[in-house]
Amino acid sequence: MQTEKDAEIVGWIGRVGAAGAEHVMARFGMGRSWAYARLSCLVRDGLLEQKTLLYRQPGLYVASAEGLRWRGLERLGVYRVGAGGFEHACRLATVAVAIHRGLPGWELWSERELRLAESDRGELVASARVGELPGGRPAVHRPDLAVISPDGRVLAVEVELSVKAPRRLAAICRGYARVRQLERVYYLAAPAAARAVSRAVAETRAEDRITVLSLSDTDTLIVAEREGASHAGV
Repeated sequence: MQTEKDAEIVGWIGRVGAAGAEHVMARFGMGRSWAYARLSCLVRDGLLEQKTLLYRQPGLYVASAEGLRWRGLERLGVYRVGAGGFEHACRLATVAVAIHRGLPGWELWSERELRLAESDRGELVASARVGELPGGRPAVHRPDLAVISPDGRVLAVEVELSVKAPRRLAAICRGYARVRQLERVYYLAAPAAARAVSRAVAETRAEDRITVLSLSDTDTLIVAEREGASHAGV
């Protein structure tokens, strides 16, 4: 029999995409034995699936189609995580947990939630136009996470592990610089990726909109936004 906590776990994993047991423990304040017991039950009952793709690396859990239906999230679709995206999914869940704990009361949307919300609203919330598709529709780049403060300020958060082509990075930075509703964009990036993004930011003169941080420096993002909320009287 599923509990309310089980529903919260499946719903959170379904929204963020994929998460490991350590993420569930940190997100929900659960001990190791209890977290593994609940996750095992949810896998057994067909509400979660466990993906173990990398040798000697802990697996990640994704919500199954049945689990998504149970939580009313079937429109998101089952998250597909392959070997190439495994580390990114793991890092993204780590960042999502840190932001949730560091900025309580703020909304946090994954890229898949953002895509659905923008489609429903018919307007961009935290995404950037980066060109035009062959049919004339705008090409859109969506961040890994959108974070919305209680007073409606919108942040975009990117987890950047690999180096994108300079032209693509410049287009993304230029697009972000033009998005009026975005308060700030944070790149949490591996060393080589951080250098590439920093060059693109300088080239497009987007320093007042985009901040580049090291991959594990979520604390700087949290402190900066806490201070910003304080100055705004939130």
